[in-house]
Amino acid sequence: MRLFLLRHSIAEARVTTDFDRHLTTAGHRKADHLVEVLLGEGFSPGAIIHSPMIRSRQTAQAFANRLPQAPMVELAEVMAAKPSLLQLLGDAGWKDPLVVGHNPGISLLASQLCGENKVLSFHTCSFAEFELDALPPQQCRLIRWLPTPPGYV
Repeated sequence: MRLFLLRHSIAEARVTTDFDRHLTTAGHRKADHLVEVLLGEGFSPGAIIHSPMIRSRQTAQAFANRLPQAPMVELAEVMAAKPSLLQLLGDAGWKDPLVVGHNPGISLLASQLCGENKVLSFHTCSFAEFELDALPPQQCRLIRWLPTPPGYV
């Protein structure tokens, strides 16, 4: 089984509330670029899970637009991305989920999955792929780490 973790793309500065921040034009472009790179490598998540925040939803939508077979699901638990999120994903039965989240939670969760005091610092559109035995995992291995989409200008 695979687990994909992604931090949302570039969002506008805080205008009203943090919750309402939209992706910038560059943010949409960066998310679309990452989708193209991953699809070119055979990327196929079973579900796209995102937080209720607009920038997370918009980033997830870039993937959903190109992966119509993967349901897009909003979960408030993605905002904090605590290890209990992994139990929730496992209970839901989604195969190979893509989780689109926020810092610091997404970086902390990825780092915990890596173990051995390895720290993955997620910038906008940072992506990690893990191979797991189950959700939540007893065994986990980092397969791929993309701090920024390859070839992104």
